[in-house]
Amino acid sequence: MKNQLSIIQKQLVFLVFLFLSVPCVQAGENLDSLFIEARQAAMDTSSREQAIEMCKNALSQIPYYHDFRILLGRCYAWDGRYSEAETELVHVVEEMEDYQDARNALLDVYIWSKQDEKALEFLSVSIQKYPGDTAYKIKQFRILSRQDRKDEALHVAEDILKIDPDNKEALTYKQKTTTTKEPYPPAKLSGANVRRASTIRYAHNRLAETKTEWQFIVVEPSLDPWHWMSFEHKEIFPFGPFIIKMNYANRFQNTATQVEMESYPLLRKGTYLYTGIGFSKSDLFPSFRLGLEVFQALANDFEASLGLRYLEVPDKQIPIYVGSLGKYWQSYWISLKSYVSPANSSLSKSWILGVRKYLNNASNHIEVYAGSGVSPDANLGGEEIEFLGSRSFGTILKFQINPLYDLNVGLHFSNLETRSNAFRGDTGLQISFTMNY
Repeated sequence: MKNQLSIIQKQLVFLVFLFLSVPCVQAGENLDSLFIEARQAAMDTSSREQAIEMCKNALSQIPYYHDFRILLGRCYAWDGRYSEAETELVHVVEEMEDYQDARNALLDVYIWSKQDEKALEFLSVSIQKYPGDTAYKIKQFRILSRQDRKDEALHVAEDILKIDPDNKEALTYKQKTTTTKEPYPPAKLSGANVRRASTIRYAHNRLAETKTEWQFIVVEPSLDPWHWMSFEHKEIFPFGPFIIKMNYANRFQNTATQVEMESYPLLRKGTYLYTGIGFSKSDLFPSFRLGLEVFQALANDFEASLGLRYLEVPDKQIPIYVGSLGKYWQSYWISLKSYVSPANSSLSKSWILGVRKYLNNASNHIEVYAGSGVSPDANLGGEEIEFLGSRSFGTILKFQINPLYDLNVGLHFSNLETRSNAFRGDTGLQISFTMNY
């Protein structure tokens, strides 16, 4: 008798469980279908309000059906009802911290409603939870770059590239930010606005007469070495940088000084101008020099320039036409510059090709270059203008000692045709120290 009662009780329990579970399963299936229908309605602006009502009805039956609440929040956000959207989505995030759909939707609300500080704070938490997810870092990067917080945005872009080296957005930003050429260095260093910089330079050249135009390295100099020193001060004004230089040269036991002034006014976005003027009373420098050049940013990260240089040396006035083409590629700046002059000298056939690799910002780079002919923008002595030809190559390393100080070290090798079939080798070392403040 007891065994029969036990069997009957078990059957009753099973029937009750079956009776209770079937409506739940059917309700879940109905809600899943309702969710699909609500999501489709939400995509159509004209039926958005219907989707909102469907979400509310579903949540009144099962408040913890979070997909409905996320969809409800997105509907509010799409309609610009950001406060209501935030309320719904914060509720889901607090209930389920690891539910990324809710986290992503809430981030979109903060970004669309321009609540940047809330977004950045929430992103900081999200990145800690999901350090390998570039989507959060990209959103953080976009906000920082939009706020023109360049150093922070660049740091995040570099983090993105560690995870995704081919991320085009981060690559483009990094190359544009870190390849900011002089005269437009980053305006902020360690939070301080840099308005001026002072630089001291020294160059030492070992010279020797050679029998061939391809002997570059001077081991045993046969001529007195050249010494060149310069003090430069740069002020940043609203129109652009202005630079004044005092140059001193000691060549063949003669000394000379030169005063130069340069500026780089910004004409408009993507267009700036170089202007320069210099004076000297000695033949070691041109007695007068003048420079004017327009730089223009082009599509696909190209930049081009056209300009003029004018030099006066004893018994000669020399016009020089200059043009350049450069391109930013990833963290490289590649440029070709040419000088053309009607004068029968090395200036008439001058060009230089340079490749600069930026390491982590504009104050840290390495550059290699090669060229032919004399550049009027170099530390030019009046004697060198008369040379018939020149071949040169070299490298420059610039690095930041700390946020306020930069060090620049350069090494170059050249061979100059001083007269027909007479050549001079030149091995040069240049060091400069810059203080930003």
